[in-house]
Amino acid sequence: MSQAARPLPLSPETAEALAALGREVRDARLARKLRHVDLAKRAGISVATLKRLEKGDPTLALGRFLEVLTALSPSLLENVVRAVRSDATGDALRRKAMGERSRREDF
Repeated sequence: MSQAARPLPLSPETAEALAALGREVRDARLARKLRHVDLAKRAGISVATLKRLEKGDPTLALGRFLEVLTALSPSLLENVVRAVRSDATGDALRRKAMGERSRREDF
């Protein structure tokens, strides 16, 4: 008999970010005058799942969160992708790695 895996503890920063994201989703839903049932239906999830998302539940699948963003507004999903894409540290590391590869190929 297998037990469900317990989620790993979250850092305080991650827990706060999840709570903040949940509040933002709730505020966006309310600004659009959508009931839980309406947004849940648009996103293809249950009302219970939507309520858990709005409370910042860390066990929800990322895909469910992204479906809710898309149901609220496709531009919200685009903003998330854009934010990840604009990772300045990652960009600097990639440029550095490419420069190191170029120098190695010169020898």
